Amino acid sequence: LVEYNAALASICFMILLGFVDDVLDVPWRVKLLLPSFATLPLLMAYAGHTTIVIPKPLVSYVGLKILDLGRIYKLYMALLAVFCTNSINIHAGLNGLEIGQTVVTA
Repeated sequence: LVEYNAALASICFMILLGFVDDVLDVPWRVKLLLPSFATLPLLMAYAGHTTIVIPKPLVSYVGLKILDLGRIYKLYMALLAVFCTNSINIHAGLNGLEIGQTVVTA
């Protein structure tokens, strides 16, 4: 239940950010900062694994079979949320393009 509430809070914050951006014309610095705050509830509630399995051809180069990303994983997810919201926002001025990109991103 905690994960669903965190996801709902993050989605609502992103929707609010999009609405405020359309109404108030938010500067780009704020557009880069606010989506990272919107992902905080989701990242704080995530209790899953942050490990990845290294492919067999690369094990000899890396020296590990399983790599724990830890906090780097959460940083990556926060940056991914900023990228997704801003990439959709770039195409918002062109009619019909943002829905296709939203479907691909989701």
